[in-house]
Amino acid sequence: MSGASLVLACLGALILSSCHRPNSSVPDVTIQEQISPQPPKVGQATVAVELTDVARKPIANANIMVEADMSHPGMSPVFGKANEIAPGTYSAPINFNMGGDWIVLLHIKLPDGRKIERQMDVRGVRSN
Repeated sequence: MSGASLVLACLGALILSSCHRPNSSVPDVTIQEQISPQPPKVGQATVAVELTDVARKPIANANIMVEADMSHPGMSPVFGKANEIAPGTYSAPINFNMGGDWIVLLHIKLPDGRKIERQMDVRGVRSN
């Protein structure tokens, strides 16, 4: 491999790794999430999140922000704030404004200040 090819390969790996946000977890918290409608389509959607502790008790009073990005560069992300609709159950509206593959990031701040990020891959959002 030539020096230029090696530099390009390393640069490509760096760019790809910087675009991926890993799932961070807190071992004593269970996160269940889903998107509706299923299958997802262009337009308004709802991200539902349920947080429970190791005893399966709901975790209330968390702060959850939702960020949805197209899987390819060049599109502006869409954002939503989740509302707690029952203890430990949260709902956030988002708008898939284009068909294709999306990455939905959940930015969760627990009541005790710990932070969790969860990534959801949403493949094949259908155009209307």
